[in-house]
Amino acid sequence: MGIKKNFLSGAFLLFSSLAIFYACQKDSSIGGDSGIPPGKMKLSVRLTDGPSDFQKVFIDIQSIAVKVDTCERNGYPDHDHPGCDDHHDQMDGHCEYWDTLDIRPGIYDLMTLRNGLDTLIASGFLINGKIERIKFTLGDRDSVMVDSVMHPLNLIFHYHSVFVNIRREHLDSLSSNNFQLYLDFNLSRSIFYFYGKYWLSPVLIPFSSYSFGSIEGKIKPDHSYGFVKAFNATDTSYAWPWNEGYFKIRGLRPGTYSMLISGRNGYKDSTLNNITVDRGRNTKVGTIQLHQ
Repeated sequence: MGIKKNFLSGAFLLFSSLAIFYACQKDSSIGGDSGIPPGKMKLSVRLTDGPSDFQKVFIDIQSIAVKVDTCERNGYPDHDHPGCDDHHDQMDGHCEYWDTLDIRPGIYDLMTLRNGLDTLIASGFLINGKIERIKFTLGDRDSVMVDSVMHPLNLIFHYHSVFVNIRREHLDSLSSNNFQLYLDFNLSRSIFYFYGKYWLSPVLIPFSSYSFGSIEGKIKPDHSYGFVKAFNATDTSYAWPWNEGYFKIRGLRPGTYSMLISGRNGYKDSTLNNITVDRGRNTKVGTIQLHQ
């Protein structure tokens, strides 16, 4: 499969500097549809997968917390003043509060959450304010399947917390004080092979369905394709099609993209150019036929 070779160079870079953790279902029962209490807002967090060339990726998610600035509101312009960094997370402030969301802790197979699928991972009521930051807490039962063999995923530096900075563009406003956030667990940037082990340094990328767009299509014939990559000068995202060739890449910023389909089993790579992605829109590229 060539995974070891592909991730080796990334692992050297990772271990030569400090790991930086960024601010990244089908089932909708968490949190329910009850009314929003006075002075509160509701946040629902949905998880999807930016895939990589693995058979299974099991991630142990234990809790999700949210940082809220009660002196501001989600409709206010974003800012870069102190408050969204690890140092200030440790400080007491009269405006900023951490609260936890309702979650089903456990192990999630991220490879089932691709090509447009997502799962409601957490939901709950928070004090009114501006959502600034999400904190994921991971357990130690993470693993990956490569060539039908399971391997443990070791957390880099044993860091169990992953922080995600949230901006206004990342939130869908479903109704008054009712918000939804998508997080893309970018596996191609999160898993590395180094010194005979697989390592996990989670990269979670937030997006909304309103401010971001998507590309979908289908590849033929069967078993002719590998990765699908959508890219431009500032953005790169991947899809790993289902067996019937269907793929969908979500969380794309508006712009013009090229798309590379990697061929397999004797089929040639194919590139499409000048694909326009608009905010809140799904761009369909139809069926793509690969050739030998």
